Amino acid sequence: MINSIKKIIKKHRLYLLSFFIPFIIMSCYFAYRNMFPFGNSSILTVDLGQQYVDLFAYFRRTILSLDLHSILYSFSNGYGGEMIGIWGYYLLSPLNIILLIIPAKFINFAILLITLFKYGLSGLTFSIFLKHKGIKKNLIILSMAIAYALNGWMIANQLNVMWLDGVILLPIIVMGIDRIFKNNKYSLFIISYTAMLVINYYIAYMITIFSVIYVIGKLINDDHSLEMRLGRLISVGASYFVSLLLSAFIFLPNLIELKNGKGAYTLSTFKWKVEYNPLKMISKLFDGSFNFSQMPSGYPNIFVGAITIIGFIIFFCNKQIQLKQKITALAMTIILIVSMFFEPLDLLWHAMQFPIWYPYRFSFIFCFWIIYIAAIGLDKQAGHINVKEIIISGVILVAGLIYTALNINNFNFLSLTKYLISLAFVAISFIVIHVSNKDNKYYLLCLVVIAIGDTGMNAFNSLNAISYVSNDDYMKYTATLNRHVNDIKQKDDSFYRIGKDFYRTRDDPIESNFYGGSTFSSTLRKSTPDFNQKIGNAYTTGSIDYSNGTIVTDSLLSFKYFINTINYNKTYPMIQKSSNRYDIVNNDVQSIDIFQTFKSNNSFPLVYTSSDNVFSKIIASDPIKYQNSMVKQVTGNNSNVFSENMNYTILSENTNALTGLNNQVIAKNNLLKDGEVVIKYKHQNNMVPYAIVPASMNQQKCSIKVNGEELNLPNEFQSTFVVSLPNNKDNNITIKLLNGKVYTNEFNIASLNLPKFLSETKVIRNQSNNIKLNGNSVSADINVSTKRQAVATSIPYSNGWTLTVDGKKHPIKVINDEFIGFDNLSVGKHKIKLSFYPSGLNAGIIISVLSLMFVIGFYIYKKKR
Repeated sequence: MINSIKKIIKKHRLYLLSFFIPFIIMSCYFAYRNMFPFGNSSILTVDLGQQYVDLFAYFRRTILSLDLHSILYSFSNGYGGEMIGIWGYYLLSPLNIILLIIPAKFINFAILLITLFKYGLSGLTFSIFLKHKGIKKNLIILSMAIAYALNGWMIANQLNVMWLDGVILLPIIVMGIDRIFKNNKYSLFIISYTAMLVINYYIAYMITIFSVIYVIGKLINDDHSLEMRLGRLISVGASYFVSLLLSAFIFLPNLIELKNGKGAYTLSTFKWKVEYNPLKMISKLFDGSFNFSQMPSGYPNIFVGAITIIGFIIFFCNKQIQLKQKITALAMTIILIVSMFFEPLDLLWHAMQFPIWYPYRFSFIFCFWIIYIAAIGLDKQAGHINVKEIIISGVILVAGLIYTALNINNFNFLSLTKYLISLAFVAISFIVIHVSNKDNKYYLLCLVVIAIGDTGMNAFNSLNAISYVSNDDYMKYTATLNRHVNDIKQKDDSFYRIGKDFYRTRDDPIESNFYGGSTFSSTLRKSTPDFNQKIGNAYTTGSIDYSNGTIVTDSLLSFKYFINTINYNKTYPMIQKSSNRYDIVNNDVQSIDIFQTFKSNNSFPLVYTSSDNVFSKIIASDPIKYQNSMVKQVTGNNSNVFSENMNYTILSENTNALTGLNNQVIAKNNLLKDGEVVIKYKHQNNMVPYAIVPASMNQQKCSIKVNGEELNLPNEFQSTFVVSLPNNKDNNITIKLLNGKVYTNEFNIASLNLPKFLSETKVIRNQSNNIKLNGNSVSADINVSTKRQAVATSIPYSNGWTLTVDGKKHPIKVINDEFIGFDNLSVGKHKIKLSFYPSGLNAGIIISVLSLMFVIGFYIYKKKR
């Protein structure tokens, strides 16, 4: 047994080392940073801590509980949303099985382990690829595999763990193309490319572009007849098509959903411009050329190590390599480089959408290509000293070093220490590669040692610029929130949504399995953030957060419970606080730790009869007017429940006198002194006050305090918000100018006539309708009293919904471009049922199954022949 194991290790030691060296290097770094289980820190940071960990918790809960309905749809996804897009983008990596094996309380360790495996597997597949490519020297393969597994893109994007499978599969996909060209064998390409399409279609799209470029390069270098080359091209094209058909079960429903989600942001026009001076890319080849500021907007992450850069230059100096091969390699390199600074090509690689954070997401392909070319250059390097080679590589390296040294102050991610470390590795690599005896095993060992040191230092210096969430903080917050949610669920089994005035992430509802009004997902439908903007709530193109609603939106959207917090900074430093909800009805349900839960009796049912005016189009200049119109829609009354004529007084200090609040210019009289405006208002019985705060008054323009407390709104918000105000005996709003002037635009104080709102909506709020949720369907018993009534819901519309009324299919209409509604019902009682099933899923499954049967049949046929 032991001898057999030794033989296996000896036979496969190259591959074992290619896997374990990157795995161990990163394990050492994670241990150094005290990441759980090595300490009390965690691997959670930025989107991994604010989005993916919540989705992984949902993945684990859904699979282990066999809650198959939640795979397709969940009311925890914002106001409710399809989930197949989330599975297709985030959750289909085979390595996610680790999440099922490790207990939930150790989820951060599971994510760390997945990340380590992806580092290791990247090195493994690249070493297999180089062996396939005919690289003879195993230690050159090993050093290049280490450089690939720990390239700058991998280090910078390890937090985007769902993308890393692309780095693992890219070498295998390219191998598959080679096999089609060499002996017309399709299986490797079809299996690997189909796997990539299923695991992450977004990264698969980028790999597809590169693979097309690679195929063109292969055709140019191919010396066979035109007829044979055309035959190979057809074979590759057929393999692409078969892979697409095999992946149709996940690809087709995602494609349909993308049309209404991210696809809505696709640009049809672009500018023919250079995004930055391309010479600045040189700075990203240095050790540690990454920090937090490079995440939202930065240069491509293309660190590959000193050995790779020198090997790449040697490739073009080597006379053994055919000129045609060099020209093709250079052309492909130029295409990749130009793509990283020329806007039209950059957009093309990103499916015609500018990335929100993490720019140049395809730069891992550049790293793959450069390292591959370098491996050829090093493997075929002549044994004797080549003066021409030394001069050319020396001049290029010195030019890059001088340029970076002269401009180092312009790169905030670089420092003198990082520069000197890179200089040392370049100098050592240069001497070892150009002067050493290439047949000496110590030369090859030196390459491996340099690769380990160079990539290890880059990982150390790059990741040290990033902070991470404490494991204890994450676990404590999640456990406490779960206790609140579970307590509510035990006491109330009806449908309701839960609001909060804080969040750790906008995916808290998905993490803790409750119906909220928040989500953070790249697959979010465009109509949902658009709706949040209209009602004055937080949104981005990929997220919504319902934390500063009003009594009106609480009611309309079925928010029955609300959790708030105090002194959150001391107990939970990772919590992000939203604006206070002073308007919450003081019906305390429970208090746990620093959190309190309140219950409202004003929420609408999920499905209810309303005025048929509910389908009218709203045109409103601010969120309060929009909410007024929403109430008119459902009630059929034409009077406003909100008023913007609240009594107040305005005091100015070092500013011009104001005649009102909205559409004013507040300007300092003396630019050298502070300028502020104080708005005083008094308590009004039965009136609930709110402030309308436009983007022109965000944190960059002014600070706003309410009764001395800073107003909590998203940083640099770009839309108009509605904020709850206190209704004490005396109240004041202080606006302090941070610049010379501020435009108030829609800024105003509005008040809700609560008795009037409750009176006008009483009939709706008192409806019970026997609403039941069963998997992906909602059923209700409704009573239509007049022909002027319609049925409204707070269920977001998407293509997958179907409606039956009394067992017969009925057309669905859309309310305010977001929610499901329907009309044309006869007077009397009706049984309605809304069911969700993703559009294109059945068609996709059928296509995939038939394609799989065809592939198996074709394989058996060829085998018999």
